[in-house]
Amino acid sequence: MTTPTAVRDYLARVRTALADLPDAEIEEILEDVRPHLQEIAGELGEDARVDSMIERLGSPESYAAEIRAAGDYPAAPASPPKADGKKLFGNPRLVPRIALWSLAGSALFIAVLGFGVGVSRRSGLLGFLVVPGIFLVFGAVHVVKHGLGPVKELPEVRAVLGYLRSEDRTEPQRKAMAYVRSLQPAWWLVCTVILGVLGVVLVRRSTFAVLILLALVVLGVVAIVVSPMLAKDRRWLWYSLPVSALAAGAVFGTSAHLVDSWSFSGSGYGYSSTSYNSNQTPDGKPALSYGTETVENIYAFDAQGKPLRDVYLFDENGRPLSLPRYACEPSSGGKAARGNDNVYPRPRIDQGTTDDRGNRNGYYGYRAYCQENAETPFAAALPKVPTSKTPPSTVSSTPAPPPATPAPPPAPSEQPKPSPAPTR
Repeated sequence: MTTPTAVRDYLARVRTALADLPDAEIEEILEDVRPHLQEIAGELGEDARVDSMIERLGSPESYAAEIRAAGDYPAAPASPPKADGKKLFGNPRLVPRIALWSLAGSALFIAVLGFGVGVSRRSGLLGFLVVPGIFLVFGAVHVVKHGLGPVKELPEVRAVLGYLRSEDRTEPQRKAMAYVRSLQPAWWLVCTVILGVLGVVLVRRSTFAVLILLALVVLGVVAIVVSPMLAKDRRWLWYSLPVSALAAGAVFGTSAHLVDSWSFSGSGYGYSSTSYNSNQTPDGKPALSYGTETVENIYAFDAQGKPLRDVYLFDENGRPLSLPRYACEPSSGGKAARGNDNVYPRPRIDQGTTDDRGNRNGYYGYRAYCQENAETPFAAALPKVPTSKTPPSTVSSTPAPPPATPAPPPAPSEQPKPSPAPTR
């Protein structure tokens, strides 16, 4: 059933008069009084206008006061004093507007920051939370001191609230919004889990992120504690909304990281990271890789662990394994290309500024330096190659004497003659 325009306008003013009450209670009150107002509008027929309804029921503000008295609700707060020309820049809405837009802008910035942390897994990005934190503290101090009344009176806030609280919503739409509100406690529990998982991921990348893990878990736990208060006091939005933005951004960033890793892992669509890195560098020049890491230099050693110089490398087909060679440019103090070759190892190029060395050249600033270092940056620990051992011999080391040569038989002339037999 469509709500008449007069009833919508009347209810909008009643809502404004009850703005200091929790939103859930306001919705219940309006749902209770809407049938009565529709009945009055039906009796007025074509004359159903706000003015005619005020003649029958009184002003929406007095009608809201009666509802407060009947329901034992607290009295309406005193209206804020009008601007006396001494407010900041003469505009009493300026500070509430800064508080409002600092909340919206900080939440957006934190969501983008959470997305970046989820994608890159770099805990150092969380240091940028200091920037929105300053604006959030400013807005929180203002709403704690002056309440949400000045913020709700802003035209942009009234327009948004009027759209969200439109009386033309159908019954399924109202039930859907009520269901979404009922999920808020579960959302804060999910936020805590997300922040805890993000902290664990960052700790795996850097041991210094343990404190970040603890801080993220504390943020989530405090959000769970604060969530019941949020329904009654919207000033807690200056805490809960940034925490929600960080968790949501981290979820989307982590999901993007996982999708990107899966897409380029070689098991799905796209090219594998190994085949891409082994073809060329991001600037289009040839590159070598070991697994997924790009190789920039190669060091060779002999069997005694002594580094070798001017080693030429080829693949199994006789093709040279060439890489771009770089050297220091004396004129600019930077690194310059010197062609391609397959001679290794390359001299390491150390670049920086003079302040890195503790020296300052020139009155107006620092100058860049470049230095070629041909030393081997590490010592190779080569495995010991086992040597073959000769089995021990069982033969004596002293050579045996040669066998004696047999004496030749005596010559026939030299053979002894037989003695004659004796005579008798």
